[in-house]
Amino acid sequence: MIMLRKKISLILIILFTGIHSSWCQDTITGVKERKPLERDAFQSGIFIDNQTVNLPPATTLEFVLQHRFGTIKNGIEDFFGIWGASNIRLCLNFTITKDLLVGLGTTKNKRLQDLQLKWTFQRQRQGGFPVTMSYYGNFAMNLSNKSDFGKDYKFIDRLSYYHELMFARRFCNYFSLQISAAYTHINKVDTTMVNDYFTLAALARFKVTPQSSIMVTFSKPLQVNYDPAFIVRYPNNWISNPENAPYANVGIGWEICTSTHAFQLFFSAAPGIVPQEINATNHNDFFDGYILIGLNITRLWTF
Repeated sequence: MIMLRKKISLILIILFTGIHSSWCQDTITGVKERKPLERDAFQSGIFIDNQTVNLPPATTLEFVLQHRFGTIKNGIEDFFGIWGASNIRLCLNFTITKDLLVGLGTTKNKRLQDLQLKWTFQRQRQGGFPVTMSYYGNFAMNLSNKSDFGKDYKFIDRLSYYHELMFARRFCNYFSLQISAAYTHINKVDTTMVNDYFTLAALARFKVTPQSSIMVTFSKPLQVNYDPAFIVRYPNNWISNPENAPYANVGIGWEICTSTHAFQLFFSAAPGIVPQEINATNHNDFFDGYILIGLNITRLWTF
């Protein structure tokens, strides 16, 4: 009888403790425990010519250097593009919070000055939400000579805009994937071009050591032409101009990262660096040998 009473007492204590714990969590706080965050899908916010969902920690200053040499098409004549015409961009970014980044950049070609913003509004969780979702926006000003804009020049001819939604997932320690959809608008373009572009992009990271990864990217711009004459001529193909569409941008490279640095060396096609230029003006066909050597370097300072 004594043993029976001890067993009943033990069972009541266990039940009471469990009920009490559950009640404290659900009734008193009303807060359900969230799944832990998954590790970042990427180690840098830049991935060859693309943005990623990655953001540095809050209150971090990031310096970015992006360099593109000429194409390797001429071989040893210009040392595979290293002696050829090049493009470079310098940028400073600052993460106001862990979810919000703003930045200013300057680019050599067309003297582009850009203001950018990146906002991560949903994050992948272990056993929970399956992807990280981010928005990236870019506003650029072309400071080339006034004569470059042709007749009837207006200041707004210098402006262009870019918007992108990114969806990324870290599948395992060795593989991450991101897909995105983007929209570009350029206020003033040549008569052979259109003002608006949709772009679909995919990028993949294959981690091979704790600090290094293989990178692969592909992005395809689709011109959007609202000219009635164009739509009449191509009634089933209004979203892609078959005569002067920019080529897809392909990239493959190697990335080495530490806690404060990222270095990327790669081959890609587009000579532009700002997304508007990559999507609207890439006339290099990667598969026809118009390939250039590029590099990206980032450095972080956390306050």
